[in-house]
Amino acid sequence: MTAIAVIALLAFFVFFVLWAIALIKKNGKAKKMFLFGLAAFIIFIIGISVADTQKSTEANSKPVATTPVKEKEATNESAQKEQTDDKKPLIDTSLPFDKFSSTLFAMPVSKQGETFDSVRNQVVKWSGVVIEAGSSSLYVYGKPADYNGESWSDISAEKKKLGDVVIVKVSDRSELNGLNQGDIVSFSGELGSRGVKGESNWKLYNGKIEGRTVAEPQNSGTITKAKYNKIKNGMTYEEVAKIIGGPGEALSEVGEKGDKYYTVMYSYKGEGGLGANANFTFQGNKLQAKAQFGLE
Repeated sequence: MTAIAVIALLAFFVFFVLWAIALIKKNGKAKKMFLFGLAAFIIFIIGISVADTQKSTEANSKPVATTPVKEKEATNESAQKEQTDDKKPLIDTSLPFDKFSSTLFAMPVSKQGETFDSVRNQVVKWSGVVIEAGSSSLYVYGKPADYNGESWSDISAEKKKLGDVVIVKVSDRSELNGLNQGDIVSFSGELGSRGVKGESNWKLYNGKIEGRTVAEPQNSGTITKAKYNKIKNGMTYEEVAKIIGGPGEALSEVGEKGDKYYTVMYSYKGEGGLGANANFTFQGNKLQAKAQFGLE
């Protein structure tokens, strides 16, 4: 409240009192005192209004603390950079398999998981030698120079070379048609799980066969009655193939290779009468049944 407003308020009360006295005494001054009191009251109202306007102006004119725009932008850029660094691949996915795996295996064990996670689900393009072609998966040895013709059963049992095996889960099963052990293939797929030396293999999902080089066809083996009699239930496929002298021809298979109940039947041409042959059924890589026709 301004000084003028205070004085006007006091004057209003004084003239109000004088107006009342004039009315009582009837001295003719009542009208004059009323007008003076009314004027004092109007001045009081104006003074109050001016005071309120000044307060509002002062409040609006006070400086508002703001964060500099550049500082905000710098903070946001720093946060974005940290997020980008967190997602940055810790290993080059364009490396061929042998370089990629050896680089990862050379890291401390505690660092390998974090490094692989930084590229998990990314697409890689690798090559290797076919170990086996299953119904929907291709088993590939990533270091052809070190491959000695071992079967997937041998490798998974011994585990020593598991870290160099890539299982490619293909989207189109027809891509596996015509692939045999020893063929050289190039393939692509999304990194699903990593290999561990002597413990586990690599897995790629949504795989695709990019190219292939067919190996020289090998003798599938011919069986005689004497060889047939040497073969006993419980033998592994590798033991049977060694006795006969060849891998035979897979007629049917059920399940995934490496599974306990994976079942496959192999057929061999036989020596003897017309149409001589022998069939062997394996489950979990153990011979369960055998049959022959016309062997001599």
